[in-house]
Order: sequence, then C-alpha cells, then structure tokens
Amino acid sequence: MAYNTSTLLMRFLPFLGYHHIIMIFLIFGTILLSIVVAGCTTSNNLQNVYILSLFYVPTPNIPTMSSPVQLNSNITSTFATIAATHSALQVRVSYLGICISQVHSQWMCSNNALTLSNLIKLYGGVESGEQDPLNLIWIAGRFKDEMLYSGLLLTSIALAFVAILLLSTFPSWYESDDDAPEVEGDSRPVPKPFPSRPVMKIALGSLVISALFCFISVLLQHVASAAGSAMVEALSYGTIHGKVGPAAMVLGWAGELLYLISAAGVLVVTLAYRASMGT
Repeated sequence: MAYNTSTLLMRFLPFLGYHHIIMIFLIFGTILLSIVVAGCTTSNNLQNVYILSLFYVPTPNIPTMSSPVQLNSNITSTFATIAATHSALQVRVSYLGICISQVHSQWMCSNNALTLSNLIKLYGGVESGEQDPLNLIWIAGRFKDEMLYSGLLLTSIALAFVAILLLSTFPSWYESDDDAPEVEGDSRPVPKPFPSRPVMKIALGSLVISALFCFISVLLQHVASAAGSAMVEALSYGTIHGKVGPAAMVLGWAGELLYLISAAGVLVVTLAYRASMGT
C-alpha cells in the first residue's frame, strides 16, 4: 500500500503546477473563513466557533472597598444581588448566529436573539427572568447586530473564489515530452507559456483586495470582541464574565495568512512574466 501511494504521488507531482499550489492555499483559506462566518449557526460543533461568550459568574465577589472613582459605591452589591440566582446560562455570539446553553454540552442556536429569548420563556415559565437576570441574550443580540459585520468577510471569500477560477485557467505542464515543442538547437522541451497578462492582473487584484478586506474584518472582529468583553465585565461589576472566542480568532488569522501567501505567489508569477517579456 505504501509503495502504491508513493508511486501515485511521484506520478502526480510532476503535473502539479505552481498555480495549483496557490489554488490549494486559497481553498484552505476559504474553508477556514467560511467556518468563521458560519459560527454559532448550528449546535453541531459550530457553537464552538464564536466571537464572544458571556456567562454569569457563579459566586460574584463583592469588594469590601470600592474604587474612589466610583461615586455610587453601592452599585456593586446591587448587581450582585440581582445576579444571585446562580444562573447557568451561557451565551455565545458570532456573525450570523447566537447559541445559548443552560445545561453542559446542550446548545440551542438561532440567528435571532428574540427566538432564543422566547425559548427561555417557554421552558422557564414565570421563573424565566431568574434564568437570565441581567439579559445576556439581549446583550448578545445587540452586540451581533451593532458590532459585527460579515459583509467584508463574505466579499473577501467571493473575491478569493474568483481568483481560484482565474488560476484554473493558467497553463500547466505538457503531459509528455513528446507533446512539448522544442527550441531550435535545443533538444529539451519548453514549458507552456505564461497566462495572459489581463488574467494575471485580475487575479492579483482580486487577491490583494480579498486579503485587505479579510485583514480589516478579522482585525475589527478581534478589537470588537476584546472591547465588548471588557465593557460587559466592567458594566456588570464582576457578575458577568466575557471571553473572546479562540477558535474564531485562530481560523480568521490563519485564513488571512493563507490569502497573503496566495497574493504573494501570484505577484511572483506576474513579476516573472514581466521579467521574461523584458517589461
């Protein structure tokens, strides 16, 4: 089996062109960014791809001495009293969805905070307010609607897909030496010519814009989640804990890195073409 696999690889690798490697990077980058966009849209493991997570602190600490900057020193104990129901509610939010959990490893996801709130009312009855005393679901909904924007990331993915289609038109190697033409006075076959200049320019422009949009989107995502987590913890006076989603951050920056490598690869092809043409 190992011999057959190595034999197949040796037969396949000679036909693997430079542009095929760039296409592979783009495909993997697109898959990673698509997972980020699809985070929290379903409870089938996508609830782990979130941008911000909010949950109640089981036993909030009431400081004995408040900060001298706080004019109302009783506000901390007020919030602690409101959140003293020991709610196990956890809310995770991403670009297109919100997931909630009241029992470990059991999640409900929706693209609308109102739907999840109605589910809490349906199953919680008159005690539904005690299950979410500080309205975490409402806060997550506001964060999703006002702080997160998936348009740039979706545009980046679309431009990368256009670049993949353009790269697929690049010429490849000849299937055999007999098919390749020979230079006069030289018995060695020459490779296929470069792709057309307009195709290379469009592919390079698409990848540059795609990488730029992806960078802006992931950077804003990182800043928004970190700022949102810090502000929620401060305004809840230690009764709510915020957490930045590590999976979404890793996938987002990894996708951006793959897009940058792909853009650099197409730039190398473009520069090589210009050097070969003497322009």
